Amino acid sequence: MASPTSSSTSPSPKRRRRWGWAILAGLLIAGGGAYAFLERPWETKPQKVAVETVQAGPITQVLAVNGRVAARQTVKIRSAVSGQALEILAEEGAEVRAGDVLIRIDPASAQAVVDQARAALDSGMVSQQQAQAAADRALALGENATRSTREDAELALVAATKEVARLNAAVEEATSRLAQYTITAPFDGVVLDRAVDQGQLVDTQSELFTIADLSDLLVETDVDELYSSRIKAGLKALLRPVGESVARHGTVDFANPTVDPATGGRAVKIGFDEPADLPVGLTVNANIIVSEVDSALSIPRRSIVTEGSESHLFVVENGLATQRPVEFSDWPAERVIVTEGLAEGDVVVLDPASIAPGTAVAAE
Repeated sequence: MASPTSSSTSPSPKRRRRWGWAILAGLLIAGGGAYAFLERPWETKPQKVAVETVQAGPITQVLAVNGRVAARQTVKIRSAVSGQALEILAEEGAEVRAGDVLIRIDPASAQAVVDQARAALDSGMVSQQQAQAAADRALALGENATRSTREDAELALVAATKEVARLNAAVEEATSRLAQYTITAPFDGVVLDRAVDQGQLVDTQSELFTIADLSDLLVETDVDELYSSRIKAGLKALLRPVGESVARHGTVDFANPTVDPATGGRAVKIGFDEPADLPVGLTVNANIIVSEVDSALSIPRRSIVTEGSESHLFVVENGLATQRPVEFSDWPAERVIVTEGLAEGDVVVLDPASIAPGTAVAAE
């Protein structure tokens, strides 16, 4: 008896292909249905945006500027007379005391004037002694001397006395001028710069030395005129010298009452609260604390759009970006204090550039 063939018990290749396509179609339909159910492509999707909820809190307004270390007491030494430098007795970096000799200028001509003045004084004193003797003799003669003789003797004595006084003043003046040929340190300090060499001719315009008292340092800086009206003496500051990671405490000691018309800056000096040992001229990053508010509404500056004299931002209301005008305290910082237009709990869009009013939005 013949056995049945295999074609009568297994599906044909054509039938298997039909089943494969049917399964694939089912999977596609199921996936498309799931996508439609979850994503709802026919509905408008809200735009994802970064937001911040407005909350009241403490905020500090800080003005950041760069300055340089300087000595509170610094003087440039010039000569009151002209001449040749005979001796240089101080070098750069040298510590000097008040009265220490820095430089001696050739005093030959001034010494000659002193000698002449003293000689003239000696001669005048001799003449005064002679006049005094003549006046004494006339007075001793009494009625035996004529009236005119006594008067002439008295007048001669007065004239001789006045001449001695004049000559004495001339000696003092010449001596004082002679002293100017020896230049001394005006206070205790350190020589920051020496601009004269031995044998050099100096005049009254030459800067010979720069001396500073390094025991009392401060930071000199300029504040832009836009913010200068907020700066005053007594404000606290944080001072961070270049190369240091920890800020030092300081206080604004001086704010120039005028603004430099050439630079538009107002000169400000900030003193260190504790003595500092730093090189003069070192750059210092200074953060001047202009104000400290216990509770205020603040937002990032980048969330505000300013057009002309008006400013606005976007708040999220019922899922839509709503434009709202605001007023704020303009200050060069990442966050600003809003004075009008916002309330605590408002949700603000942080990047408004790509948002149009009425756009559906959702927080990222």
